[in-house]
Amino acid sequence: MRWWVCAIALAVVLMADAALMPAFAWRGMSPQLWPTLLAFIALYASRGGAMWAAVVLGLWMDALNPALGIGSMAPRAVPVFGPHALACAAGAWTILELRAWLYRRNALTVAFAAAACGLAASLTFVAVAGLRSSYADPSPLWGGGSGAAALGNDALEVLVSAVVGILPAWALQWTVPAWDFEVAGPRFGGGRGPRQGA
Repeated sequence: MRWWVCAIALAVVLMADAALMPAFAWRGMSPQLWPTLLAFIALYASRGGAMWAAVVLGLWMDALNPALGIGSMAPRAVPVFGPHALACAAGAWTILELRAWLYRRNALTVAFAAAACGLAASLTFVAVAGLRSSYADPSPLWGGGSGAAALGNDALEVLVSAVVGILPAWALQWTVPAWDFEVAGPRFGGGRGPRQGA
């Protein structure tokens, strides 16, 4: 996988999620494009490449979503590195385990994978944030309300994101040659045999 292509894609998607996607919010749910991109990478990249991309994405999201500090840092927002990184890794792992049964050269497959990725990531994030709130955080990282409510809201948001992500998924399918993924062949979209490390 070409990491410079991955870095550009991550930057574009995270900027779009922060600046553009709130305009498409519906009933308090703002669709996100990062599950579509992470699912796309996990469908095509080697296991190591997909997991590293997930961790980088998660750390980036952790930096963009600071939590309230405690003690002397108390009304200040400070980044908490880890929850999103673990969540994204769980989402990527889910797709890595599913991809043997999926036909990758289809935008609807990427949208389905984005929904599965987002749900796994949300479940992991709420679990990690719940553990942190029991001993470290003055308020849960997901905001107000219970963890079950946050998980339910995330599930609806993930489904909306998967539907909105169909068009970006279709566009991403056209970029497969530029990524130079390690995994290839007719099921994977590259027309070559798998290279070592897939």
